[in-house]
Amino acid sequence: MANWWDHYPWRNIQTNLRERDMEDMDAKAYVARLKELGATVTLLNAAGIVANYDTKLDFQPKNPYLRGNTLEEMVEECHRAGIRVFCRTDFSRIRRDIYEKHPDWAFRTAEGKIVDWEGYVSTCLNGDYQRIYMHEVLREVLTKIPFDGIFFNMGGFMVTDYDVKYYGACHCENCRRMYRERFGEEMPEQMKPGDPSMLRYMAFKDQCEREHRERVVKTIREINPQIAIHGVDYIRSESGSDAVRPPWPYSASSNARRGSGPARMRLADNNAVDFMGFRYRHTSVSPELMELRQWQNLANSGNVSVFIMGDISTHPDRTWYAPTKKVFDFHREHEELYTRMVSDAKVALAVSHGVETNKETQGWVRALTQSHIPFDEIYTDEMDHPDRLEGKKVLILGDVAVLSDGEAEIIDRFAEKGGTVLVTGKAGMMREDYTPRRGFALRCLGVTVAGKPQSLKSSLFEIGKDEEEIFPRSALAHYIAPGDTLMTVRPKEGAKGWLSMIGEHPYGPPEICYIDDSDRTDAPGVIEMAYGKGKSVYIPFAVGNFYAKEGHKNSLSLMQDVLFGICGIEEIAPDLSPMVELVLCRTEKEKIIQLINESGCMEKHYMAPLPVYDLSVRIPDRLADGSRITNCHTLRGGKVSLERDGDDLVLHLNQLCDYEAIVVS
Repeated sequence: MANWWDHYPWRNIQTNLRERDMEDMDAKAYVARLKELGATVTLLNAAGIVANYDTKLDFQPKNPYLRGNTLEEMVEECHRAGIRVFCRTDFSRIRRDIYEKHPDWAFRTAEGKIVDWEGYVSTCLNGDYQRIYMHEVLREVLTKIPFDGIFFNMGGFMVTDYDVKYYGACHCENCRRMYRERFGEEMPEQMKPGDPSMLRYMAFKDQCEREHRERVVKTIREINPQIAIHGVDYIRSESGSDAVRPPWPYSASSNARRGSGPARMRLADNNAVDFMGFRYRHTSVSPELMELRQWQNLANSGNVSVFIMGDISTHPDRTWYAPTKKVFDFHREHEELYTRMVSDAKVALAVSHGVETNKETQGWVRALTQSHIPFDEIYTDEMDHPDRLEGKKVLILGDVAVLSDGEAEIIDRFAEKGGTVLVTGKAGMMREDYTPRRGFALRCLGVTVAGKPQSLKSSLFEIGKDEEEIFPRSALAHYIAPGDTLMTVRPKEGAKGWLSMIGEHPYGPPEICYIDDSDRTDAPGVIEMAYGKGKSVYIPFAVGNFYAKEGHKNSLSLMQDVLFGICGIEEIAPDLSPMVELVLCRTEKEKIIQLINESGCMEKHYMAPLPVYDLSVRIPDRLADGSRITNCHTLRGGKVSLERDGDDLVLHLNQLCDYEAIVVS
């Protein structure tokens, strides 16, 4: 049976309605504002912390301001206008008076304290509220109101507050009891990252969240199988800003890629958050950033989405509106194309959850984007079948420490059948339950673990004279700075090593900053090994991490030499500015080359991009059905011409302002 959300033209407006917004709610006016923006989806606050409908459940407070049009009338009016409506719920907190009646529902610190924010107490995933009573709420609200989908705000274990203060793992009686039953020991009071106790808790946390999700999905499917569920039928994420977040200019692109899944076949809803952060809910980020996030969403998932506080008409800051409408209007004009697009990337980047804090992954996202290498991002736990890597030629794992035996087997099989696996760091030295392995999980690697990771300060890797042709971008630098950590590995028989390590040597005072022959070693910095019809490439230091943190061309040049030279990735836009993001997609009869101008990004500063002139992109002169390309046109007015060069096609675009899509057929 087809689902309504399959190939649905997704333009989402999430208006986080406050309690008082319902006091004079006019459903017709609300929908008129959605239609003005071209929305096809909206998300309405419905249940959990407060019920925006006439609830009969005494443990769920009813909004005291329900005097305007009802939630039922809003949903009915949206449906009449052809707009799908999602139910927003939040079971992460309960009002203080509810907590006092049910203290066992609360999250507890190791000291037994609760987290109370403005009179709302954090709850625990393992308490009866989320294990039992939230299902009563779901049955009531989803039976009473015909929602099309559901989103759970702040789901899982909430261990921070709105100041992002960290409280540690929940130590409520339910968590303690369940931990004791599963592991035969008491839950530790204090846990540090990397400690065995922390690893066991992470496994416990994953088990509890998986079981919780299964219970919730079962309840909703019994009510209506055509309700789209967050985390199952679609993936919702956010690209937001806050004082505690480091700048991440590729946030929307990365979120959209990961959300849309392998080959980008899944519905991804990455909200471009208009406000500056929790403290400044009513003040928007720069309009140039709002526009950039939407272009990145569009290019990488085919959908657009925005998130504001309150109703559109009562949101005082209007700076978000024009850039959002600009991209929404473009999507509406070309929605038929964008709902059919899938990825045409031949490279996949395997990622763990929490990519915004994984600097190694961020570094590879930067390098691939700035090198104009089209790529997908795939969660490692989604690599549960060989089909997930179908059509890919290169798979990159940047310090992916956790891999199951099944995931490792699929990666090895990918290399065996002709793929290239590029790996840095730990490469599956932990199983999915966070228990350690003695070595790497991947058989295809040309190295074995020979000791503990080493801390580095002044160590370098040297490019030999006979290696300069293999590392042409790095040759002039002669040395490569690896950063502060090195995996201690031993090459296998038959492996080929490149570069050689220079060990720790004086870096001050300047008068003694020599590199002596005694500092040189034969430890390689890049190790290549054939495996079946394919091969693996291993880098024992976190080059992505170093590039993400420091941004030096020294790191990028090495990454590009490995990607283009050793891994054999085709360079399709060597003369294109690294400030332009290139995304390659296809339909059954077309290829779509999308270009995003990101020249206005400088750390946390976002300005209008500078126009880029005379761009060229090289692609194979073949469509998905094997036919040659004969036509090309742009979607935003740029002038494009095509030139044949052997089996390739070179596309010439006269100008890129903010975003352009070239369609060839």
